[in-house]
Amino acid sequence: MAAGSIFLFIFGLQLLGDSTEAVAGLLQGIVKALVTGDLSALGAGWFLAYVVLNGATSAAIGIAFLDTGLITAANSFMFISGSRLGAAFIVIFIGLLEYFQGNNSDIRDSCSIGLLQFLTTYIVYIPAIVLGYLGLQSLDLSFLEVDAPASLNYGLDMIFGPFTSLLSNNLPPGLLFLSSIGVLLGSLKIFDRSFKGLSEEKFRSKYLRFQMSNKWISFAVGAAITLVSTSVALSVGIIVPLYNRGYFKRKEIIPYLMGANLTTMISSVMASAVIESAVAMKMSILLSVSVLLTTVVVLMFYDRAYQVIQKVFNAVMLKDSYLIAFTAVLLLSPFLLVILF
Repeated sequence: MAAGSIFLFIFGLQLLGDSTEAVAGLLQGIVKALVTGDLSALGAGWFLAYVVLNGATSAAIGIAFLDTGLITAANSFMFISGSRLGAAFIVIFIGLLEYFQGNNSDIRDSCSIGLLQFLTTYIVYIPAIVLGYLGLQSLDLSFLEVDAPASLNYGLDMIFGPFTSLLSNNLPPGLLFLSSIGVLLGSLKIFDRSFKGLSEEKFRSKYLRFQMSNKWISFAVGAAITLVSTSVALSVGIIVPLYNRGYFKRKEIIPYLMGANLTTMISSVMASAVIESAVAMKMSILLSVSVLLTTVVVLMFYDRAYQVIQKVFNAVMLKDSYLIAFTAVLLLSPFLLVILF
């Protein structure tokens, strides 16, 4: 099932590339109105992640927009970055939905792991986005414009070309575009479900418990699991039940989450390769390197970083009203970026 979902994801990416090209004329006015600068592009990617409840799909759409000329290279860097900021908030949002639907009687308990993941993401991604953007503006990074191997593109066209052509020739452009997004979202859901029965006991050995106390190994484990699975939902889903049961301490899982947040960029690298955009590949690699460098610095001064995360976490979780207000600010932030910039 997992292998099938990866094939479906790649098919969705190819379909997205073809469909975005087909609807470029229809989308041009909308995209140009929303994305008027780099900060508005950040907000657009951020907001789109809210809409589709998935960061990887939002980033792939941004890459498709770049490939069809709807946004600039700098816009695409910020769009992809915004998709990661939006994805980090989704877990909090889902926690709130569970509370309001009556599935959890304690709003702070429902949102605690989501808030922790959010703070872990933002303490790295905000400075990483600034670092990457400054590098993009001041350095010659053309060496990062890496094309996917011709054999890969040829093989993908051989496998998926007949299906994408069939749909492209028989569906209206708008419906084709929406279908491609649906295929991407469906493939990611199937992938996550294929690992749903994975036993947590396999991760409860004393050896892993000892190793996770080392911040660098904890980081490497989170990065490796996400890289192999290409799913941050899976890697986080493995660790959350163990954290909730007190098997891991908060200070131990934060480096793990940082590792997962780094290698989750593999989905954007894949999207750039499948859509065959060397410029998008440069943007994905640039953001990945910026996140890596920032994460290394944060881990070098981890005690201080942990104190900051702990203080913000405790302040937001002090009262239900604080958590709701914090969530409201995050919901409005991408709108403000789009409207004001």
